[in-house]
Amino acid sequence: MAIIVGISSGIAAFRASELVRNLKKDYDVKVIMTGSARKMIPEKEFEKASGVKPENELFPNGFSYRKILKKRKVEHIALADSASVIVVAPATANIIAKIANGIADDLLTTVILAAKARVILCPSMNANMLDNDATMENIRKLLNRGFILLEPDSGNLACGYYGNGRLPEISRIEREVRKNAEKGNELRGSKVIVTAGGTEEDIDDMRVITNRSSGKTGILIAEEFSRRGAEVILIRGRSEKSAWARIKEIRVRTSGEMLSAIRRTIRNCDIIVHAAAVGDFKVKKKTNGKLDSSSDMVLELTRNEKIIGKIKGMKKNIFLVGFKAECNLSQKELLKRAVDSMKSAECDLIVANDICRNMIGGDENEVIIADSAGNTEYVKKTTKRVIAERIVDEVCKRIKK
Repeated sequence: MAIIVGISSGIAAFRASELVRNLKKDYDVKVIMTGSARKMIPEKEFEKASGVKPENELFPNGFSYRKILKKRKVEHIALADSASVIVVAPATANIIAKIANGIADDLLTTVILAAKARVILCPSMNANMLDNDATMENIRKLLNRGFILLEPDSGNLACGYYGNGRLPEISRIEREVRKNAEKGNELRGSKVIVTAGGTEEDIDDMRVITNRSSGKTGILIAEEFSRRGAEVILIRGRSEKSAWARIKEIRVRTSGEMLSAIRRTIRNCDIIVHAAAVGDFKVKKKTNGKLDSSSDMVLELTRNEKIIGKIKGMKKNIFLVGFKAECNLSQKELLKRAVDSMKSAECDLIVANDICRNMIGGDENEVIIADSAGNTEYVKKTTKRVIAERIVDEVCKRIKK
């Protein structure tokens, strides 16, 4: 896997050659320069630093759509797939705006749009441009999507101003790149199952019983495992989104289908995160056809099997992460119930949240993460993407012991 260093047209671009030289000692480094950056800094500076001529064209000389159709290989997609980390240094207001709004009109923005690697942006611009509401809004968008933005330094700027907007120190950028490159390989060779989304149980051939789960947390966890090098199988019920194309998906509808899918796939897996909101009840007797809606009716419900309680019976040594959702409990009581569930299902780690405090289906949550050794971590309200990262962090800590 490669580290891609993107160079946009800030005056600080000349400093990025040091970053490339330092990273080149330990990584395969590829440089992409925007058209404007090439007007400011000679390509040869980066060719000398990386040992390879920088990439810069979406349509290089000799481009032929016939070759692409024959080989089924597109260079900018291959570049995106090769990346374990992408760092843009400097990141101008313009490049930040384009990335935030999905504009892909050159090689760098196209690669970033196609990549599933971690992207680190290092803003560098005039202080007023940085403080502009449009730039701040674009930065918030990117943070919410999981991009990493290094706070710019303060000091004398190339434009004559003094304030925020200096490219962060190269040593600081390098540390962030190395940290994320290591994360990108820490689960290489691991095989992971993640369950996500809500299940459905038939009332008749048209109607179902389900729940409000969006599936977002489970899908983000699957993506985070994939980002760290694991081979991931996502067993997904009803959800608001799908996962990355490179993650193998098994679509299920009912609790029984989810249990069967786990049985089929668990043999070769090391870790399972059971984040799905499996329905607790099903209709005792499903009606064939469509029930008459002209009068009231009574549905008799019966309990579903608890999938979480069966997993260790399928594979004793698998690392099991469970989830516990409760409503209107104190933090102490929520933790107690989570620990009781963890012991009952023989989980190695459990994640608990109060669905009445944070509306189910939203983009934010707060959780308690507890393990079987009695360690507990409280994650304050934040985005579900950050929570997914924290959960995978906790898994990584324990499987490395």
